[in-house]
Amino acid sequence: MQTTYSDILCQINDVGFSTKPTDIRFMGQLRDKMIQKPWDYLTERRFIEKVTTGHAFYGCIFDGHDLLEYADGRQRQCWRAQSIVAVDFDKCPVHPQNMAKFYADLGYLPWIAYKTFSDTPEGPRSFRLMWRVEVDHNVSYEQWHAVIKGLTGLTEWGDKRAQDPSRMWQGSHNSLSWKVPGLIWRYEEFVNKLGLV
Repeated sequence: MQTTYSDILCQINDVGFSTKPTDIRFMGQLRDKMIQKPWDYLTERRFIEKVTTGHAFYGCIFDGHDLLEYADGRQRQCWRAQSIVAVDFDKCPVHPQNMAKFYADLGYLPWIAYKTFSDTPEGPRSFRLMWRVEVDHNVSYEQWHAVIKGLTGLTEWGDKRAQDPSRMWQGSHNSLSWKVPGLIWRYEEFVNKLGLV
C-alpha cells in the first residue's frame, strides 16, 4: 500500500440525496445514467465531501455502454476496472471505528469508513469500510470479486449480498468514522494477504 494524493477516478452522481432512494424504477434509471456518464477525477477531499452529502457512486469505472446493448442487461458487462473496494455492514453490533481497527489489526488498513443512511447511533450499526485501489486494467472482474469476498469474510458481520464489484453504493449525511488520507492498495497486496491464487 502506498500513500498518495492523486485524484480518484470514479463514477459518482451529480446530485446528493437526503434519504436513501428506495424506488426501484428510479434506481434503475440512475444506474443506467451513471454507467453512461464520463468518469470523474475528484480529489480525495471532494470525493469524501460528495459521499458524506448523500451522493451515489460506484467503486468501479464503466466503459460507457448502454445496458440495453447487452442481452442480459447486467452492469458487469459494462465493468472496466476497479477503483474502490468495500465491505458493507448492516445491522452490526460493532461500532464502525472499532471494525476499521479490527481490519487494520489484521493488516487490511481501510482508507475510509462512513455510516450509511440506515445507521442508528444507539445500534445496531450500518456502515461501509472502503479501500481505494490502484486502477489496473489487467485485473479482472472475477479477481476483484474474490478480493471483496475475502475481505467480507474476515468477520461474520460483512454483508455477503454486497460483494459485486459493479455494485452502486449510496453515500449518506454522516461524517466519516475513519480516514487514512491518501491510502491506495494494489491488487497484489490483497492477493498476498488473503492467500488468493
